[in-house]
Formats: sequence, C-alpha cells, structure tokens
Amino acid sequence: MNVEVKGEGGDSIVFDGASVAKFRHNGMEEVGRNPVSTFREVRVKPKKRKKRDVEQRYEVLLACSTIFSLTILESEKPQLDELIIQLERLASGS
Repeated sequence: MNVEVKGEGGDSIVFDGASVAKFRHNGMEEVGRNPVSTFREVRVKPKKRKKRDVEQRYEVLLACSTIFSLTILESEKPQLDELIIQLERLASGS
C-alpha cells in the first residue's frame, strides 16, 4: 500500500510498504530513502496559526535512519495518520 503525504513547497513523504522516501520539487527529486525497519518515531506538532492561514499547518518529523521533516496542511492529516498507522504496525511486527 502506497501512502503519500504532500507538504508545502512541493515536498512529500512516500511510503511504499518497504521504505520511506522524501521527495522535493513535486516528486521530481528523491532526497532520501530509508527501509521501514529503521523507523523510530514520528512527531507531529501544530504550528501557530496566522490570520491569513486558511488551514491549520503541522510540522512533521519522521525519524528513521535519517530525519525527514515536512510541513503539511490540515487537508493532508488523514494521509499522515494512515502513514503513522502503517509504520507503527510494521515496527511492532504485526
């Protein structure tokens, strides 16, 4: 099952069932890929809203062999939640 979480500025994190990768430039440039077995944790923190913000924004830190960071909008939160469920399920061996 592929899960893609799209962030601001054309960045994204993609999970393909075996690895987690970060892409820039709307998927044109892969900047890192880690096996799922190296997953350690994920932290999601809401960013302070500004008056001009239409949606809540979240800062995401995903720790594997490397740390991937991404800022997402509220509309991407369901994809992020699915990514977290899949990674935690695989990390626990279920």
